[in-house]
Formats: sequence, C-alpha cells, structure tokens
Amino acid sequence: MLKKTLMLAIAVGLTYISGAATGLYADQGEEIVGHPMPKYSRAVQAVETDDTLLLTQDRIDKVKKFFEQNGKDGDRIEVLPEEDRQAYQMRFFAKIQGTERSVPLVKFEEKTPDSNMHPALGELKGLFMMGKHSEVEYQGLENQYKNLHLAYFRQVSDDQGGTVAEGEKIYRKAYDQAHGKANTTAFAPDPNQKARAQDMKKQMQEMKAKGDIAGMMNMAQQFNKAPGQTQPGAAAMDEMNKDTWDLWVKCLEDIAKVAYWTRIEYAASPR
Repeated sequence: MLKKTLMLAIAVGLTYISGAATGLYADQGEEIVGHPMPKYSRAVQAVETDDTLLLTQDRIDKVKKFFEQNGKDGDRIEVLPEEDRQAYQMRFFAKIQGTERSVPLVKFEEKTPDSNMHPALGELKGLFMMGKHSEVEYQGLENQYKNLHLAYFRQVSDDQGGTVAEGEKIYRKAYDQAHGKANTTAFAPDPNQKARAQDMKKQMQEMKAKGDIAGMMNMAQQFNKAPGQTQPGAAAMDEMNKDTWDLWVKCLEDIAKVAYWTRIEYAASPR
C-alpha cells in the first residue's frame, strides 16, 4: 500500500514539475503539450467562425520576426518545404525520456511570385493588345497588380446562402458587368445553339486576353456564315469592340483593398 502511494505521489509530482510543457498518460508515458501563442494584432479572421486562421497584409518577414520575439524556451521556427510559397512553422520541442519530440504551435506562409496574373489584369492586357489603350497605361497597372493573384482573402457571403473569397466576389461582379448573361442568352433559341454561343464566348474571351484579334475576327465570320448564326457572330464582334478598361481598373483597385499577403494558422486559439 505504501509503495502504491509513493508511486502516485511521484507521478503527480512529475506532472507539476513539467508544467505546461508535458503531460502524463495513464500508462506513465509522457506527451508534449503546446502552449498558446499570442495573436498577431494586425490580422483578421479568414473565416468568421474560426479564430485559429488569420490573414494579414503584413509580409511574412514581419510576421516571422513577431513570433521570434514572442517565442518561449523550447520554441523553434523551421522552414517548411513548399514549392509555390514561403512557409514556416513554429514548434515547441522538449526531451521525453531522452528523445526530442515536438508539437506544432503556429504556421505562417506567403505565396511566391510566378508568371501568372489575375484574370482582371488579363482583361486589361487584352484591351491593350487590341490597341484600345497604350502600353504605358497597361505596364503601369501590370507593375502595380502583377502579384494580386497571389493574395489571400476572407470568406464572405456570396448572397446565395454560401461563402466565397472576397476577391473572387468582386471579380465575379465585374465579370458579369463586362460579359453579362444577356450576351449569351438573347440569341439562344434552343439548347444546342445556346451551348455553342457560350462556348464561342469563352473562346472569344481567351483570345481577347491574348490579343488575338485575327482569331476573334475569324470566329465572328465563321458564325456569320452558318445559317441562323448571325446573332452569335454579332455578339462576337461586340465582345471584340467593347472597351471595359475603367471597369477592370476599378475591379483591381477594389480587390487590392481587401487583399492579404500572409496566412497564419494556429494549432490552438491564440491568446
């Protein structure tokens, strides 16, 4: 009886000596317990119902410095191997029975630049390549927004009972204004023609983004040659001639206002 009491006292003592760093299993095996990390003040919740996933407009180097300054003994920041982003994870390390073990505390990441561009910028590029605006106008906007497609966005209501990334919602609104449904449905008296019209419109938009004027002209002519296809052809020509420059510039400006550059994911609710 005395021996059992002594063993229990030792087990309890181990638990209190270890503090928040470790815990004790019923079978006397230890586990690591991470400590809560401080909340990054210049950040917002990506999802309203989740306080562990945050977004900030600060760059990742500034976020990394914050966690370095607020770490505790045993905390260590490691580089995560990611192909398309710069990512770090802070973990708490402790030795248990001679073996070093760790638990994650917080992960933060920022996407790395690539050759892609935001589709709204692609719309402007198409207008420039078609000669509707100057190279100087376009290059200024490209330099300003060339990395906008790398941003993170909060999830907001899509006004239909679901959620959508805030930047995507702004883009969809501009897209509907530039390429409204009226352009695809007014000349679709039957499902087959409607499908062809929608496919044509998609191809026209892709060629417009590339500045392929000859391709757009050819497609419009092909539709005009077919019986009953004059309206799709006319719509194609209208698509080519439309100047939506100001609309897309405003779209990029609005998206940039709600863009965040670093994503922070806590293992537990921050303090």
